[in-house]
Amino acid sequence: MRFFNKSAWVAWPITFAIVLCMVDELAASDDKFRILSWNISSDAFVAEQSDFRSLLRWGDPDVVLLDEVAPSADPAELRMAITGLRPGNDNIWNVNFGTSGGRQRCVIASRARQEILPEFSAIVPYPDEGRQRILATVTPEKRSRVVQSMNDGIPINGAVILIGDQRLLVLIADLQCCGDGPQSWEELRRRVEASEIRRLAGQILKRTTVDGIVLAGDFNLVESTFSMALLTGPYPVPHSGLIPAELYHHDGTTTWTWDGRGTPFPSDTLDYQLYGPWGLEMHSGLILDTEELPPELLEQYELESATVGRTGSHRPLVVEYRWK
Repeated sequence: MRFFNKSAWVAWPITFAIVLCMVDELAASDDKFRILSWNISSDAFVAEQSDFRSLLRWGDPDVVLLDEVAPSADPAELRMAITGLRPGNDNIWNVNFGTSGGRQRCVIASRARQEILPEFSAIVPYPDEGRQRILATVTPEKRSRVVQSMNDGIPINGAVILIGDQRLLVLIADLQCCGDGPQSWEELRRRVEASEIRRLAGQILKRTTVDGIVLAGDFNLVESTFSMALLTGPYPVPHSGLIPAELYHHDGTTTWTWDGRGTPFPSDTLDYQLYGPWGLEMHSGLILDTEELPPELLEQYELESATVGRTGSHRPLVVEYRWK
């Protein structure tokens, strides 16, 4: 195994010892796998490819979930950016670019094979009732912009990843940002999006069998946690509800994932990975932030203190799961 315990990862990063695996796909006997999720804010894997690769080399993921990806981004460019992160023959990456969400598309990349889900093979529409409720609260000057963005669909993508003989349902989303209160149209839109995502996830779980669930993304919980409550379930038995992975920065106490420094807004925890404890358990995890790393690790992973800041305002989350 190339993995290490949670206490070593979070509290003592200088002891990181990733033993690199020399295979392309996850073996059936491998009971652990690592998921990195990240609001990439456009196309950092193109504009800042060197920094992007260094951060992924540090996180050493088996699955990469990206949200807020620009529609102009080329899947081939992402595949090129993530190829060769481990030494040896490391060229098999399956890349699934979502079509829904306009400028905030969601991408699933995995070393293991993926099963495409028809629910996410086209634009995911807003339900008519929810759409009308949202537009009823939008001011006239913003209405056309909101209509256009809703026409682009809900920013969501999903797939079943085939890890040996196990089936993992992964979902990646980017909920509506901002809002000036719990009754704002932005907060209402987040709730509509979360409700539809939960409905679609439930629909998938009723028609196909999976052994585990991970739902990640930028949930933008700036006015209320109700959207989170919707996303956690319940889901069809035996999966029941999802729980958030408990993640911290290197200091073991800080939890923000969006850097608000230099803006009127405080840094906040906006990005999450939710997982189903029926099929999975969290083995270890970290919010990746190069500003906090000692010189030894910066040198080991070809990083600089400013690396993560050059790729955007959001920090990547990496979680290592173990099958139950």
